[in-house]
Amino acid sequence: MAAKRKSVVAVAGAEDADVLKAVGEAYREGIVDALFVGDGEKITRLLGELELHAQRFQIESANEPNESAATAVRACAEGRAHILMKGKLPTPVLLKAVLAPTSGLRLGQTLSHCAVLDVPGYERLLTITDGGVLVAPNFEQKLAIIQNVVWVCHILGIDEPRIALLGVMDEVNPDYPATVEAAAVAREVRIRGIARFIEGPLTFGSAVRGLPTESSRQSDVAGKADVLVSNNIEEGNIAAKALINLRGATFMGVIAGAKVPLSLVSRSDPPRNKLASLALASLFARDAP
Repeated sequence: MAAKRKSVVAVAGAEDADVLKAVGEAYREGIVDALFVGDGEKITRLLGELELHAQRFQIESANEPNESAATAVRACAEGRAHILMKGKLPTPVLLKAVLAPTSGLRLGQTLSHCAVLDVPGYERLLTITDGGVLVAPNFEQKLAIIQNVVWVCHILGIDEPRIALLGVMDEVNPDYPATVEAAAVAREVRIRGIARFIEGPLTFGSAVRGLPTESSRQSDVAGKADVLVSNNIEEGNIAAKALINLRGATFMGVIAGAKVPLSLVSRSDPPRNKLASLALASLFARDAP
């Protein structure tokens, strides 16, 4: 699907062998062209070591991380690139450049991270949000997170995603405030028409395996969730990493809510996951919300 789009990815801080290798593989697969921003001499040398021809790519020199981030963001704002990717620079530096008032990438929406997972044994793609941007989202931010993930699901061809708001139990209990908020968020999402199938709270097990046999509750989401919405960044991050490390899930990560998708890959991610993340971002590149 991504190869039909052939988007251009702007890599901020591209003097990183792992990132160059991932982009090079995506280039060979026909998924992306690339603009590399950073230490031009080092980028050229690394490309040579990876047996990638530097003349096939655009390279723009930048002296330090802030300049690198600003240059890559500007390329996306001007339409010369369609995906923004983090290389060898801190994530906060890149997000600061994106969120700057003059960046040209702000849409007035909340940014949030979507981890799309292909989990062995689970019959559908499973998206976990937000395990990468918002530390402790409030009520309105959770609504924005859900709006972003619904858009991601639509791009993936999931017209009516089934969304579970995670909790420590399947029922509302005042002793656990997160369960009360989950129910309130689900109700508000339905009222605003953001999503049709959304329930909360649901435990992780109920969301992906179904409600316990002794439960009398009926559910359109339990056992077939497309999306899990976490209560905080730690919960979302740990859930995704557990599936990656213990179940061998293929990970595709994208930050939604800006004019272009943001692709953030970890140095520890295997090549398949890095390639998949770029492919995912390429799908969204010309359809930003």
